[in-house]
Amino acid sequence: MRFGEPFFTRKRMKFILRRIILPCALIYIGVATIATIRDMSIKNDEYATVLLSDYALWEYDYWASPCAFLGAYIPWTYYFNNKNMKVKWFFRAKSADLEKVIRDPKCQSIVLVGHGSKNCWRATDAEVSNIEVAKMMQGLPKKKGEWLQLSCGVEDIFPVKMGSLVMEDNKVYTYDSAVTTYVFVTDALSGFKYLKYKNREPAKGM
Repeated sequence: MRFGEPFFTRKRMKFILRRIILPCALIYIGVATIATIRDMSIKNDEYATVLLSDYALWEYDYWASPCAFLGAYIPWTYYFNNKNMKVKWFFRAKSADLEKVIRDPKCQSIVLVGHGSKNCWRATDAEVSNIEVAKMMQGLPKKKGEWLQLSCGVEDIFPVKMGSLVMEDNKVYTYDSAVTTYVFVTDALSGFKYLKYKNREPAKGM
């Protein structure tokens, strides 16, 4: 490379596109297609729901849901398919979407992605806390699956995690502190491994 020559020349951009981006895109499309076919083949009526909020602290970020979907679609679909459940995705999820899946007996696992705490989740249109979820759950049995919340895990005003109001056997997974986007990406690609690790039970005798 000559001194003063820009790195991203037309020739280099073509090389990156043909040798890196295009092969990766083809691999992703192939694996995603297999994941979709496998998801469609699940016969069980019970399903898991992923609610992706578009709420941002400054304004609505309309790229948030698509980016989260692209990163998490394959590993999360495989994760729930391995539990014999299909997966339904809600983009720009609103509080009414959460109420809908909570009230649907076929929905047994819920994933929340967005700003929040152990006791709340900021949907695209409004904040949902223990108070709203308790009202949504009135007269309903608890669900058998998992509550996986990818929000900051700071303590709030309620002593009980919001997901504990919905799930039986306390299968509720949250972070234990404020987290960064890198943590969300790790759990998106690994199928909640870090989130599960943060909620592991301490060894006996510790």
